[in-house]
Amino acid sequence: MIQSVKVKNLSLSKDNVRKSNRDAGIDTLAANIAAQGLLQNLIVTPLKKAGTFTVKAGGRRLRALQLLIEQGTLPADHTVPVLVLGDDDNSIEASLAENFQRVPMNPADECTAFNFLIQKGMTAEDVAKRQGVTTRFVEQRVRLAELAPCVFEALAAGEITLGVAQAYAVTTDVDRQARVFTQMNSSYYGDNPDNIRRAILNGTVKANDAKARFVGRDAYVAAGGRIEGDLFATEGDENWIDVDLIETLAAKKLEAAAAELAQAEGLAFVTPIAATHVPYDVANQLHEFHAPARALTEEETARVEALSAENDALVDQLEQELPDGSAEAETATARIEAIERELEAIDDARHEIDPAVKAQIGTFVYIGGDGEPRVHTGLFSEKPVVDPDAPPKASGGAAGDGDAGESDQGPKLSATLIDELATQRRQILVAHLASDPSMALDLTIFLMAQNVVFEQSYIPNHSTLKSGAAAFPIFAFRDEGSMASQTIDDQRQRLDTSWAGHKTMTERFDAFRALDDEARGAWVAYSIARTLEPTLNVAEGYRSNGFHDHLGRLLDIQVENWWRPTAENFFGRVKKGVMLEALEEIGGPILRGRYKDAKKGDLAATCSSLCNGQGIVEAEIREKATAWLPEAMRFDAVEKPARTALRSSFVDDESGTDLDEDEDTDTDTDVDADSDAGDDIDDDGADHDQEDGQHLSEAA
Repeated sequence: MIQSVKVKNLSLSKDNVRKSNRDAGIDTLAANIAAQGLLQNLIVTPLKKAGTFTVKAGGRRLRALQLLIEQGTLPADHTVPVLVLGDDDNSIEASLAENFQRVPMNPADECTAFNFLIQKGMTAEDVAKRQGVTTRFVEQRVRLAELAPCVFEALAAGEITLGVAQAYAVTTDVDRQARVFTQMNSSYYGDNPDNIRRAILNGTVKANDAKARFVGRDAYVAAGGRIEGDLFATEGDENWIDVDLIETLAAKKLEAAAAELAQAEGLAFVTPIAATHVPYDVANQLHEFHAPARALTEEETARVEALSAENDALVDQLEQELPDGSAEAETATARIEAIERELEAIDDARHEIDPAVKAQIGTFVYIGGDGEPRVHTGLFSEKPVVDPDAPPKASGGAAGDGDAGESDQGPKLSATLIDELATQRRQILVAHLASDPSMALDLTIFLMAQNVVFEQSYIPNHSTLKSGAAAFPIFAFRDEGSMASQTIDDQRQRLDTSWAGHKTMTERFDAFRALDDEARGAWVAYSIARTLEPTLNVAEGYRSNGFHDHLGRLLDIQVENWWRPTAENFFGRVKKGVMLEALEEIGGPILRGRYKDAKKGDLAATCSSLCNGQGIVEAEIREKATAWLPEAMRFDAVEKPARTALRSSFVDDESGTDLDEDEDTDTDTDVDADSDAGDDIDDDGADHDQEDGQHLSEAA
C-alpha cells in the first residue's frame, strides 16, 4: 500500500542489506532529489508507535532527504510517498532485490542523456547542479557523446571500456578518432588507453612545453593555432596541435629578442637558439671572450673602504645596540641596503667593456625551461678579439737574434744545467708553498679553474695538477637536453670569469685571488665535479663504484626528479622480463598480469607512459610509478673492500714515483707511469722527461 509519511517519522532499519558505503554520494543524491524530486518510493514496515515506520529499502534516499531538511532545502515536515509492507521477511527480500538486481547505466546512455539536456538549452552548470555532479563531469560526458560514430557505437555495445573511450576523446577531431580506431582494431594491444592516447596525440605539444610557454597561448591562437583540452587529464591540460606553427612563432619571437638585445648592448651579434640550451658544437665553433675587470681607481678604492667601514659599524649597531623594529634599526637597515647597491654599482663599472671591443663579440639567446628567454652569460667572437687600446707590438727581431752567445736574460746555459737548476729551484718553491696552506689552496683552485676556461687551448702551467672533464664512454653521445646537463651549463655560466681575460698567468692568478670566497668556492666545486667519471650501480665491473653511490647518498640525490625511464633511454633497450618486473614492483602481480601478453614495443611504451605520470591508473600506483627507477640508476650500492691490501707510500721527488717490484698486479687501480711524461717541456721543445717516463713504464 502506498501512503504519504513525514520524513521525520522514518528511521533506517537494521535489516537493510546495504551495510557498506552507506554515505557514499549522499551529497550528489540530495542535489538530484532537490532538483527532480523523489523518483522512487521508499519501502517501509510499520513500527509499534502509530505513524512511524522503519525503512527497509531506500536508506540512501532517506539520508539524502534528511540532509536536505538539515540544510533547509526541504521543510521540517516534508512528506514522501512510501510502500508499506507488513512482513519483515518480505521487506528484507525487497531490500536485497532492490540492491542486487540493479544494473548500472551504460556510459553511452549517460552521455546521450547529458548531451540531450545541453541541446535543450541547459548549461553544463545547470545540468551539474540538478544531477548533483560536477560541471567537469557533465563536460566529459558531453565530449564522449560527440565521439566518432564508430567509437561511440563500440562504447554503447560494450566493445570498449569507458577508459578507452576517454582516450579517444582527448581530441575533438572525429576523423582522427575514426582513423586511430580502425588502426587499433587490428592492433594486438589496441585496447590499451595509453597506446590510443599516444596515437591520437602524435605530433602535438603540451601547453607546459617550454616553446609553447615562450610563444604564449594568445599569440598561438591569434596565428590560427588549434588547441584541444584533455577533459580526462589534469584540469587545464591542453594539447597544441600545430607544432610547425609553434616552431615558426618561437623562432620569430626569439629573433626579435636577439636583434633588440644586440642593438641595446652594442654587440656584433646575438644568435637566437630555439631550444632550451645552446648546443655544445655551436658554442665550440667560436672563441670564448673573457672581459677582464679593471683595477679600482684610487678614488673608487677610497670609497669602497669608506663604505665597507660604514657598513661594518651599522651591522655592529644592529647586533648590539639598536632594538629590533625600532625606527633607528629600520634606518640603519635601509642605509646598509643603499651601501650594498653602491658597492655593486662600483663593481659593475669595473666590468664595463669598451664599445670597440663589444662590436667584435656576441652571445646567444635561447629558451629557458620555464618558457622565458635567457641570455647566455658567455661572450664569444668569430675570430680573436683585437683590443684597440693595447700598446703596439715592438718591431724588430726576437730576443737573442743578434748575439748567439748572449741574450737579454743572461748567458745561454746548457740543457743539462737548466734541468738541474730548475730542479733545485723547484724544491725551494715547493718547500715554501707547502708551508702556506692558504696560498696552496688558492693555487689549487686557480689551476683547476684555468684548466676549465682554457680547455681548448694549450697554456703551459708547469704543474701536474689537472681537472679535465671526464670523457663520455660513447663519443657521439650527447646529453645536452637533460635537466642535469642544463643545470651544469647554468652553473658554468654563473662562474666568475673576469680574471680569465688577463694576458698572463701572473695577472690571472692575482685577479683570481681577489675574488670573494663564494666565487672561488663555486670554481672549486665545478672543477672537481667535472672530473667524476661515469659509473653505475651494477654488478662488479669497470662501471661499478660504490664510493660514487656513497657520494650520492651524502648529497641526498633524488634521481627520480632528474631522470625518468622512457622507451628510448631504457625500456625499449632491455628484455621484456625486465619491464614486467618493473610493473610488478610498481603495482604488484595484478599490474604485471595485465600486460604480460603485450608485444615488447607496446610494453615499452606503456612502461614509459606509466613512469612519466601519463598512465591511467590508481593514485597509489601512479605515485609509485613516477618514483620508480631501475636498480642501476639508484645510489644504493655499498663500496666493497679492495681485493688487495692498500699501501701508502711517499713519493720520491727525484724519480717522480715509487713502484714496488712485488706489487700485486691484480688490483683495481692501474698505475700509468707515463701519465706525466711530457708535462715539463723546455722552450726549445725538448722533452727531457720522456726517457725517464719510458723507464717507469717498463718497470710498471
